[in-house]
Amino acid sequence: MRIPMVDRDKLDPELQAMLAKWEADEGDPNFVRTFGRLPGALKRFIEFYSPLVRKGLVEHRTKELVRLRLARLNDCHY
Repeated sequence: MRIPMVDRDKLDPELQAMLAKWEADEGDPNFVRTFGRLPGALKRFIEFYSPLVRKGLVEHRTKELVRLRLARLNDCHY
């Protein structure tokens, strides 16, 4: 079963702005559109997760490579 993505125009205005910024940074819009059906939870997750990914001692590129490797090892197709 697949979870349908939320249409851009049905996201709340804050998430629409987040989506536009995300795409401008060449991010995948599917994450925001999939979890946009739970706007409060998505906003709290982004608030928690963004500093982990964007800041710290390990550069973003290395973190992304680790994330991709873990996804591959766990047979995650997304």
